[in-house]
Amino acid sequence: MKWYYAEGGKQLGPIEEAELDDLVRQGVVRDETLVWREGMAAWQRHGAVRGSGAGPATTAATAAPPVPAMAGAGDSRYCSECGRSVPASQLSTFGDISVCAQCRPAYDQRLREGGSTRRFGGFWIRFGALIIDGIILAVVGTIVRIPLGLAMGGVGLSMSRNPDPNQIFAALPAIMGLVGLTWLIQMALSLAYEVYFLSTRGATPGKMALGLKVIRADGSAISAGLAAGRFFAKYLSFLTLCIGFIIAAFDREKRSLHDHICQTRVILAR
Repeated sequence: MKWYYAEGGKQLGPIEEAELDDLVRQGVVRDETLVWREGMAAWQRHGAVRGSGAGPATTAATAAPPVPAMAGAGDSRYCSECGRSVPASQLSTFGDISVCAQCRPAYDQRLREGGSTRRFGGFWIRFGALIIDGIILAVVGTIVRIPLGLAMGGVGLSMSRNPDPNQIFAALPAIMGLVGLTWLIQMALSLAYEVYFLSTRGATPGKMALGLKVIRADGSAISAGLAAGRFFAKYLSFLTLCIGFIIAAFDREKRSLHDHICQTRVILAR
């Protein structure tokens, strides 16, 4: 079965269903992405057609319409709610979602009621992902720091053979420098790990293992800069005696302090 999907105002495809599933897992195709296949009367949101991993919905068999020209061919755009083609001037935009005048009242009402099709990752599942990421970083960090560990061991062995207080005092700056360098290396590894995976995959390996994904408030992927800012904002969650993490258990959208600061959400992607 061949599928088409819309991205950046362009029609892409055809692709096989397995390829579409891969795009869903990668976050390229989201619930609000418009999709079409033969047998569908009009373009529709992916979440409405295929649901959450449930496969394509049954659609009334009609004569296959021509694949509609997507945004970019003139001034037409497609409503993210009903999929109808309307002039761009008649659409209201909410982040990366465009809504036509006919769908606007229902969409506004859903926003006022706090309605959302997203499922947010709660405190405990996020804590589990944090543990998995911590183990991965600890293993990688240990391997990277082996030369420093050997250097520190050599200094310690030298002092144990010659426990001269003057020599020990003279060696303290070297020891402290090695400790500081070790900390900086671990910090750099953690930062690179977080920025790379969040900006390219939408989730760290720990989050991917548990089906979590980090997105912006409008559902779009986060940039490398925002991922770096979110990484440092996490330290505020630690400095508040971890209350910054705990508030996710009580927030309607399961946001930690760093999510509030960076306007991000952690959702269940599967």
